[in-house]
Amino acid sequence: MIKKFSVKNFKNFQDELVLDFSKVRDYEFNKSLIKNGLVNKALIYGLNNCGKSNLGAAIMDITMHLTDNKGNENKIYNYYVNGNNYNKTVIFKYEFLFNDKDIVYIYEKDSQMKLLKEQLKENNSIIFEYNYKTNEFVNNIKEAQTIDISKRNNSDMSVLKFIYTNTLYWEDDSSINLLMTFVNNMLWFRSLRENEFIGLMPNGENLNDFIINEHLLKEFEQFLKECNQEFKLCELNEGGKKIIGVKYKNYEARFSDVASTGTLSLWLFFYWMHKTKNISFVFLDEFDAFYHYGLSAYILKYINSKENFQSILTTHNTYLISNELMRPDCYMILKNGHITNFADKTNKTIRQAHNLEKMMLGGEFE
Repeated sequence: MIKKFSVKNFKNFQDELVLDFSKVRDYEFNKSLIKNGLVNKALIYGLNNCGKSNLGAAIMDITMHLTDNKGNENKIYNYYVNGNNYNKTVIFKYEFLFNDKDIVYIYEKDSQMKLLKEQLKENNSIIFEYNYKTNEFVNNIKEAQTIDISKRNNSDMSVLKFIYTNTLYWEDDSSINLLMTFVNNMLWFRSLRENEFIGLMPNGENLNDFIINEHLLKEFEQFLKECNQEFKLCELNEGGKKIIGVKYKNYEARFSDVASTGTLSLWLFFYWMHKTKNISFVFLDEFDAFYHYGLSAYILKYINSKENFQSILTTHNTYLISNELMRPDCYMILKNGHITNFADKTNKTIRQAHNLEKMMLGGEFE
């Protein structure tokens, strides 16, 4: 799990931004949202243009170097280094907790793909370090003592990734193996009609083919019903290709033609949730953009019920801020380049009966 993340000089985050999942309280409600002493499910609130999407891009930046899962949302990285400090570097720091091991991965770069430094620590001891300018190399990785990094043909390729992919054997509890497995299964996507994502690869399939080929039509219909979307789905044959259709009393139509924007968003959500068997982390950006309150609450509860992965959802709406849905240390506010959970935003003792939305609208968490 991610224990703490920080980034400096990336996009609108000129100063260091720190997201700390270890700041948990001893609330006796919604305990399932905490795992191994860390926030496993977070909802980040922020006004438009505060940097919610940039935060997701920053967290997912690690996948650009340690995996081949590039995704299809490269435009989110078009503006990269903060404009006020354009001559300075961007610094990323990830602290993970795996099997009681504190694993810290830090890297520095001056553009989207140009690494300058990498460092990996385990329980405060450096096990790997590389300086791309001076070629200084520290290698305390027991499985990779004979690795020859001079054979790295691509100068943009992470040295750590090169070591991982060119070492024949890794212990299951190796720090690098644990790190690479986690990062390889990270996912960012938008809850929009377009299938925009970073991270976990979808094997090139589209949403229609996935549901048809995996025989998930009835399950998808039931999911929509649970979301108060009543459709009688069927398979249509269009030019020799099977597509999802909707069956009416006297007519059959393409699902994509009759579904609303919100329903099409649910289609995308259903697709990605079926990809979460091995997922480690998901960042769902403004997930409720097309949903009314009831549906937003249902999707939030659905995500929170999946304990096998860590998640961050973002919103600019206050109606989801309730102790019935989450808890104050899992609700966070992003404002002026800082993220703070609700519990740390007030001197008051928050109890389960408190109305968090009313407290927030009253300025309690400013």
